[in-house]
Amino acid sequence: GLFGTADAVAQFGQAWLSRDPRLALDPALMDEATREHAVTGGERRGLGWMLKAHTGSSAGDLLSADAYGHTGFTGTSLWIDPQRALVVALLTNRVYYGRDHDFASFHALRRAVHDAAAGL
Repeated sequence: GLFGTADAVAQFGQAWLSRDPRLALDPALMDEATREHAVTGGERRGLGWMLKAHTGSSAGDLLSADAYGHTGFTGTSLWIDPQRALVVALLTNRVYYGRDHDFASFHALRRAVHDAAAGL
């Protein structure tokens, strides 16, 4: 997200969703990357991807349980929902005014945006 556009991030998500051969990744590796490998404090993790948490996920409530994504410190958020054939890319700058912001309100913003996109 730092040097990308929302369109480029969304295209990357679409490439994962459609298993684009230009990614040059074995489909079995893509399956493993989006399968649960660890759970820490309610956060589910694949290989390089967050998996939608059972409760309180930054993915919101409306994306399917199969959704996977990634969030970044500055506000980048990419969620991919294979059940809905949906990719949501959100680029923000939550550190614009400094790093001491209320993370809970930013988490709520992410959830609201992802729910709005899923509800379209």
